[in-house]
Amino acid sequence: MDVFDVVIIGGGINGCGCAADAALRGLSVLLCEKDDIASKTSSSSTKLIHGGLRYLEYYDFSLVKKALDERQKLLELAPHLVHALPIVLPQQKAMRPLWMLRAGLFLYDNLSRKNKLPKAKLIHRRQQPQYFNPLTCELNDGFLFYDGATDDARLTLANAKQARDHGARILTRTSLVQAEAVDNQWLLTLQPAHAEPFQVQAKTIINAAGPWVEPVNNLLHIPMNHTMSLVKGSHIVVHKLYEGNHAYLLQHTDNRIVFVIPYHGYTMIGTTDVAFTGVLEDISISPAEINYLFELVNTYFSKQLVKGDIINSWSGVRPLIAETGKALTKISRDYAYHFTSTPAPAITIYGGKVTTYRRLALRAIDELNVIFPKLPDSKTAITPLPGAVREGRSFKEYQQYAREKYHWLDPELLERYLQNYGTDAEQFLAACMEMSDLGIYFTHSLYQVEVDYLMDEEWAISCDDVLWRRSKLGLSMDMVSQSTLANYLHKRALARAYEDEFLSTER
Repeated sequence: MDVFDVVIIGGGINGCGCAADAALRGLSVLLCEKDDIASKTSSSSTKLIHGGLRYLEYYDFSLVKKALDERQKLLELAPHLVHALPIVLPQQKAMRPLWMLRAGLFLYDNLSRKNKLPKAKLIHRRQQPQYFNPLTCELNDGFLFYDGATDDARLTLANAKQARDHGARILTRTSLVQAEAVDNQWLLTLQPAHAEPFQVQAKTIINAAGPWVEPVNNLLHIPMNHTMSLVKGSHIVVHKLYEGNHAYLLQHTDNRIVFVIPYHGYTMIGTTDVAFTGVLEDISISPAEINYLFELVNTYFSKQLVKGDIINSWSGVRPLIAETGKALTKISRDYAYHFTSTPAPAITIYGGKVTTYRRLALRAIDELNVIFPKLPDSKTAITPLPGAVREGRSFKEYQQYAREKYHWLDPELLERYLQNYGTDAEQFLAACMEMSDLGIYFTHSLYQVEVDYLMDEEWAISCDDVLWRRSKLGLSMDMVSQSTLANYLHKRALARAYEDEFLSTER
């Protein structure tokens, strides 16, 4: 029976971040996720790496500073996945006054000494018409400021890959079904989706199950140290509302804010904040949420949205640490963690947000010092994520190298590879000399070499894995092409399973 230093339950951003941090310190790690990596909350965010400008109104300066520090760190550690995003904040005279916005943005720019993004500036329709042309004629003033944007699912995958590259074992489609404390260690029974259950031992366990944190703690017989508030956030994707690479931050009369962001040739709008009391496996946007987003956007934009404009939507449940008497929008997005030695060593993670996952993982793994007295310091702050560097080349240098080496590739296709995989694109492009080397063409820039790479290196199994989490090609891929892809994935998975069984028999 395999014995691990750490077994992590949950393949979201916090779980994968913990796996990467622990593996980099030399601990033996197993991560199990009952579905796909980043299949739930961690692929359902607003795709931002940001400090949380609105949290300044609630005097949550600690969280904002922490998040701003991490924003700069992630810009450096994952330049292919995290980039600067210009955001326009139009002034609505009936809402927050100009001086308040100016003061808030000044604080936002200067709260973190590590911030290297451009500072906010006041803009006017007459001098900067490109930012106001899509808006109604009543909006003539505002601010331009900067935050970070990311692909949340790919950032999570990058952490899972970093963990694996340093020895961690990553098991997707594998559930924890039973846990027993034996001699101050854990005896865990894991159930793969298509195989017999098996057992492993763990010196310690980390519950990073997000919205499922309480059911997992119940399985481990660990009491909850915090009460959780489950909040649903929904987003819609519509036909492109405007030209340009900038986003908009819109103020609502209920004091909430909503982002409007360029998204793979379309426009993404979100998010909502709705108390969630349903079944976690069945989450979707409600008509009321759609109306909420439409009404706000149609107040600001000249082009009026109608239901037929919706291309896609997604909803995720955020597990927030409950605060008695506070409205959902005012509950802190900060994280907490709790170590217990009863019935065996375990850490439970509560709350958190994509931006601060690395800091949370660092602090959580530091707690294991009591189990591993010679535990080294965290290395995640100085270790670029997979895809950021390759053979001494930085991502920026590799971009130039790839554009010259793969000059025969369609520039848009190459740019998609670079933004999705960074320098790891070399793993499936290195042997290609011309378009025919890319293999089967599935449609909309998807070729066999990329699909094979996703199956071999990124745990992809289904069409959803490939088209929605590891790429966003599902936005434009028709059903016939999806069926062709599904057949290919199935046949290749069967062939690989047969090969694995044959090799096992031979041994």
